[in-house]
Amino acid sequence: MYYRLKEPWAFRGWKKLPYAIQAQYGENKHTRPLFLQKAPFLDLLRCDGQKSLNLEDCSLEGRKTINELLTEGYLEQSAEPLPALASWQRYHLFPARYIESAHWSITGKCNFRCRHCLVSAPEARHPQLPLEDCKRIIREMAACGIRRVDITGGEPFVRADFGEIVRELTAWDIDISLIFTNASLLTEQTLELLNASGQHPSFQLSFDGLGHHDWLRGVPGAEAQADAAFRLLQKHEIPVMAAMCIHRGNRDTLRDTANYLASLGVHSLRVNAPQALGEWKQYGKEYALSMDETWDVYRRYIRDYFADGMPLGIEMDGFFSCKKGTVNYTIPYVHHAREDSNWSRLPYCESMRYNLYIGPDGRLIPCMGFGDTALAKKFPNLLEEGLGPLTLSGYYHEVVETKISDLLARNPKCDFCEHLPKCCGGCMVESITDAGDYLVPDERCCYFHKHIGEQAVRDAADAAIRAAGLKTENPVNQ
Repeated sequence: MYYRLKEPWAFRGWKKLPYAIQAQYGENKHTRPLFLQKAPFLDLLRCDGQKSLNLEDCSLEGRKTINELLTEGYLEQSAEPLPALASWQRYHLFPARYIESAHWSITGKCNFRCRHCLVSAPEARHPQLPLEDCKRIIREMAACGIRRVDITGGEPFVRADFGEIVRELTAWDIDISLIFTNASLLTEQTLELLNASGQHPSFQLSFDGLGHHDWLRGVPGAEAQADAAFRLLQKHEIPVMAAMCIHRGNRDTLRDTANYLASLGVHSLRVNAPQALGEWKQYGKEYALSMDETWDVYRRYIRDYFADGMPLGIEMDGFFSCKKGTVNYTIPYVHHAREDSNWSRLPYCESMRYNLYIGPDGRLIPCMGFGDTALAKKFPNLLEEGLGPLTLSGYYHEVVETKISDLLARNPKCDFCEHLPKCCGGCMVESITDAGDYLVPDERCCYFHKHIGEQAVRDAADAAIRAAGLKTENPVNQ
């Protein structure tokens, strides 16, 4: 019998987690690779369509994997030889750790003066690399097997050569998955450029409350520009989400803002308190909400959210998350680790293991939240050393590989905390100190578990669901 991977699947590997098959084209393009043990992977390599394969000659795990892939439609079989695998389907080993996607600031410049900017764009602290350096970054990503990128800034559309960057990404078969923008420079021509290049990203637009957006963004007319951009994307049926930073000035606008955004076709809204980094260090002293004040805003909106029929997806910091039109909510602050978990094996941040951030100067950083801290300069620049090796060793690798046990070793009180299995240290970025220490407990997550708690959120959500005449699905946070 002859076996062969069906398109769009390909054999791929990385120096870290080397044995994998991954969808590269078609609707499965953005799925995470199926990582395998060595024996079944070697058995799968024999499924090239050209050599007859007796499954009895395969390992037990290999036979199981092949049968599962046949059932799921990812393999085909025939009594006669099948066409050979295409060149892109054959095994390729990338000289890097596996990276699912890159979050790339293609510029440090911005035409707004946001009062909470993480990269301090209003002060022009970060550069804009020349186009040739951007092209080299794209080549580095492609050489490491990265096939998906989210574009941010500064404001990405301030680059006059934005189209050249789009075309270069397309040439190297890298999808633009999401573009973060303040919306002021988004035009029909921009959308035509993306479409002509075969790129079909979603957009995330900032919108900080009806009547309050201009203040946080630091320029008059920002709210009207955002409204026009939402309507443009709605006209073209392009997926769009919004992000709102909550503070003392706009906290009473959440319900009206969410319903307004839903009316413009926005499918989800992320609400969060600005991090005490970058420009917000100055403004947060007067405008930042306490955790109790934040919870009060979110608690009230949970009631309104279900009363309004779950008009869009909502995520409110780590307190509450729910998809549009459903009652199956989750509480991101709550994890479900076992009390006897081996903390030396569990990563402090799971996301950083599969995603990376490239700063506007080409610096390789685990997460954008590190970008305006005392640590930033410690991270390497991929224009100087190359992306692949930097993902496998050095300071970047050291931070990415941080385990919860590293946090506990520095903070013994956490090891004895009853909330540890549900907290798991919280968010590494939320806890970074001015001195650049990231092995510090996330005080917001800690406060949530000690003073608010999972049950308070569930009580509020379940009561709101019942009051709206909806059926509770008894959700369990994943």
